[in-house]
Amino acid sequence: MKDTKVAKQALKVTTPLHLLQTLTRTLNEHLGEACQQAENDARKALEKLNRQHTKLQEKLAEAEEKLAARQASGNDAKSLEKTQSKLTTLQQAMEELQAARKAAELYTRQLQDDIRQTLRIGKGLERIEGQAGQAIEKRGKPPAPRSKSTQAGGSPRRKRKPAEQPSA
Repeated sequence: MKDTKVAKQALKVTTPLHLLQTLTRTLNEHLGEACQQAENDARKALEKLNRQHTKLQEKLAEAEEKLAARQASGNDAKSLEKTQSKLTTLQQAMEELQAARKAAELYTRQLQDDIRQTLRIGKGLERIEGQAGQAIEKRGKPPAPRSKSTQAGGSPRRKRKPAEQPSA
């Protein structure tokens, strides 16, 4: 049994072709995972901004209702000023949040374009992996027999016509 184990280990000798095949496969896998993770992170950040936007809209609506109610009831100026100040602060926060959302949406669109391009370019890694696999397979097989015309000097050649002598 020990002999077969040694024989199997001898067959699994790592060559540069094996290394290339493994590296391209793992690089492509990690690249795909990293792209997916980046897309998920961007989506989560955008969702968080959307939740914040919804909450801020609710707070703004409440503040506007309080201001309208206090103006209608004729409350003192200090109370009105305080409510107006809060409303102004919430409106500024809404503007900042909308700018952050636009930036996040732009980033997400750019990220998706980058991911598509990266994965398209990454297809080259799959081709390299396949070529390395083919080279590994061919290494153990004898070369295909050549025809007589290609054995002598590479590619078959045509016979040349003798050059004509100019008549003088």
